Amino acid sequence: MRRLFFLFALAALAIPASAQEWPRAPEYDVLLTSYDIQPEVIRLRADQPVRLRFVNDSHQRHDFTAPGFFRSARLRRRDMDLVRGGSIRVGPLSSRTIALVPRAGRYRVASRDLRQRLLGMQATIVVE
Repeated sequence: MRRLFFLFALAALAIPASAQEWPRAPEYDVLLTSYDIQPEVIRLRADQPVRLRFVNDSHQRHDFTAPGFFRSARLRRRDMDLVRGGSIRVGPLSSRTIALVPRAGRYRVASRDLRQRLLGMQATIVVE
């Protein structure tokens, strides 16, 4: 019995710390609508795991583009494929959740679509 407990304890220690952090990480909603990102200022804590849920309530696809932010953050392994070229794409009337550990800094967010950017689809991420 002790041997089984010991092996279980070793297996638990072998799981990366970040894998243990994700389920307990706070979740924040980021609303993507036609020509708007809410909140306009997304405030996060540096080096603290977080889950970001991107909610698209419009009938068109939206991109949340923040190359500097995504490049500096440590993403959960399974979410790495969702962020391409510093952007996450969210289909119409759907949502996507990613988990990451952000690094301190101030990051610009915008839509890839120039028309949407000009009409106000921009935000800022502040990580302190």
